[in-house]
Amino acid sequence: MSKWRFIKSYCLYTWGGLHRYFGNQNTMSSEHERAVHYFTRAYAVDPTFRMARLSRAILLGRELGRTGEALADLDALLAEDPDFAPARLNRGLLLQGDGRYREALSDLEQYLAQPDWREHRQEAQRIVALLREILAEMDDEMRG
Repeated sequence: MSKWRFIKSYCLYTWGGLHRYFGNQNTMSSEHERAVHYFTRAYAVDPTFRMARLSRAILLGRELGRTGEALADLDALLAEDPDFAPARLNRGLLLQGDGRYREALSDLEQYLAQPDWREHRQEAQRIVALLREILAEMDDEMRG
């Protein structure tokens, strides 16, 4: 991969980040769609630039509510590298929001098992504890 290809990809990624920022500040889905466009282009120019695909997945899931597309991106990232902690964390969060608690718990536990990733660790621990409580209650209801 050439240095210039990465630089072009990074510039596109930066434009995507700016559109996401403006979309968030102004609650404009059109800006979010532009961000998706730039993140997609950045990843197409340099498929080794995982942060572009991760950013697209997060944007699709959080701001645009397109969970299926977001999960597809995160699944692809994890297929390439099962230890890519940011993808594991964000997939767990999306699955939790989608009511898929057992899958979410598994992803978040795997995220926490990776010692190199300390960012968001306390929040992930809090969510894991909450998911365990929810699943225990669901199991109790099924038994009772």
